[in-house]
Amino acid sequence: MAQAQRLIDEHKAGMSACARLAGRLARKALIAAAIAASLSACALADDAASLKDKIFAFDELSADFSATTQKAGGGVQSSSGTIALKRPGSLMMHTVKPDELMLFTKGDEVCYYDPFVNQLTIFSKSQSYSSPFMLLATKDEKAWGAYDVKRDGGTWTLKAKHPKDVKSMEISFDGSAIKSLKLHMKDGTTSSYELSSLKPSVAKGAFDVEIPSDAEIDDERGAD
Repeated sequence: MAQAQRLIDEHKAGMSACARLAGRLARKALIAAAIAASLSACALADDAASLKDKIFAFDELSADFSATTQKAGGGVQSSSGTIALKRPGSLMMHTVKPDELMLFTKGDEVCYYDPFVNQLTIFSKSQSYSSPFMLLATKDEKAWGAYDVKRDGGTWTLKAKHPKDVKSMEISFDGSAIKSLKLHMKDGTTSSYELSSLKPSVAKGAFDVEIPSDAEIDDERGAD
């Protein structure tokens, strides 16, 4: 009986030691995972900071752009125009070909004007911060906080944490100048913008837009 009890006690002791070892290993695994997550977050934060340094090295920018849009179901569309930005918060994208379109900021609003149908659509800037294009014109922490930023050489990828229309955007630089932007939409569409004739300034009146008094107004500022 004594020998049997001794074997039972030894077995219990062994089981207890195994449990303690398993607990230590589990704690080490949790600590390692926490450290890895912390390092990853730091790396992403550093990548975002380096992108901001690149973008905010200038307060004004104007350029020509040529764009190619690849539809998810096939088909390619090309367009061209000009882009201008001035901080804080001023942005103008003027598409000239194949059809004229204007996307521009005005105070706390972002406006989209289609001359062909003579319609002006108005959004609040807070709504439009879901578009990574607006990050080029603002330092708003809430806007930047909506994206994870990862660097690969001269290209930074901004991935939306809660994607709406845009899943991600890639910004590539040639030295200190923005070379191209590429948008990946939620529906599978991809739009690529190549910039040329960059200048660290904007022309006087670059953000002035004359909207006809008879234009149809689509006010989306109260929409989610």
